[in-house]
Amino acid sequence: MKLTKKLDPAQTAIGVVLLLLVGGLGWWLVGAGAAVQTAPPRLIAVATGKAVIKDLPYRVEAPGSVLPVVSVAIRARVDSQIDKVMFEDGAAVKAGDLLFKLDARAIDAMVEQADATLARDQASLVKAKRDVERFTGLVAKGTTAKVTLDDGQTTADMLAATVKQDQANLDNLRAQRSYYDISSPATGRVGISGVRPGTVVRAADTGTPLATVNQMSPIYVTFGVPERYIPDLRAAGNDATVVATLQSGNLITGGNVAFIENTVDPQTGTILVRALFQNADETLWPGTLASVRVSLRTDKNVVAIPSDAVQNGQRGTFVFVVENGMAKVRDITVARTVDGESVVTKGLNGDETVVIDGQLSLRDGARVDIKRQTGA
Repeated sequence: MKLTKKLDPAQTAIGVVLLLLVGGLGWWLVGAGAAVQTAPPRLIAVATGKAVIKDLPYRVEAPGSVLPVVSVAIRARVDSQIDKVMFEDGAAVKAGDLLFKLDARAIDAMVEQADATLARDQASLVKAKRDVERFTGLVAKGTTAKVTLDDGQTTADMLAATVKQDQANLDNLRAQRSYYDISSPATGRVGISGVRPGTVVRAADTGTPLATVNQMSPIYVTFGVPERYIPDLRAAGNDATVVATLQSGNLITGGNVAFIENTVDPQTGTILVRALFQNADETLWPGTLASVRVSLRTDKNVVAIPSDAVQNGQRGTFVFVVENGMAKVRDITVARTVDGESVVTKGLNGDETVVIDGQLSLRDGARVDIKRQTGA
């Protein structure tokens, strides 16, 4: 006789619960695996800009300084004493304006003496010429020997030479007298006077000048550019325009390249250039520092991208180009940068979308989410 064991109801209930738990766990694991396999890749937020074809100016930027076209240090040419200072410190002056008067009493007396000597010898010459005329008539009548006429002519010639010497001496003294009235050699502004009335000055003094006159209009802005720009500067000629930005923020326009140095500085590899500004309002002041921008020409139909898109890597310069929601690395060649835009000569056609922000999180082939787009 076969015996059958009767199951406990409690045990049966526990078994059912365990089966349900195991089955639910299996379904959860299967569902989770499917979720992991089907989860979309992470999108990287970026900002983008456009590569465009446009005309861009070819510019050179460099630091510069303002330099007067004419700057003259005033010095005494004779030994004397300052009698009067005829200007206020920092005043505007014109060429020929009197700046200093020196004590000229001694030279004035010498001029008067030389003038009197000249007048005396001129009178003697007149008398000698009359004697020659008289002797000429007497010799013609045979009443006077010819030697008398010859002696008279010699005396007249000697007096004529004496008069020339007297005149030259007087001219020399008058020229020296002009040194006692010191005038401005140029139109501009005079600096601070280095002397006051009563100061003794000497022609041999090479120290501090009496004053300095700087021409203010027109005026130079001097700057140095790398030697590779020499051909472009020469080709541009008078068409090269220059603007200067002062530290105050003032933008000064209307400059033109006036001078290119004939030697490159071997220490810096730069060449000195001077731009001429009319400076009628005297905004440019000698010694002022300025940022200089020279426009040499305008290049037509170049590919330009925002400069923020340009990255530097081990292989060189590159950008991330967005294609079908994916960032692709594109190697490029940048010629120069103008007003926040880079001119690309190789690698782009001018119709691409490039990443300008968020590149640090990108890799080649990464999916992107464009949050902001400029230049569209």
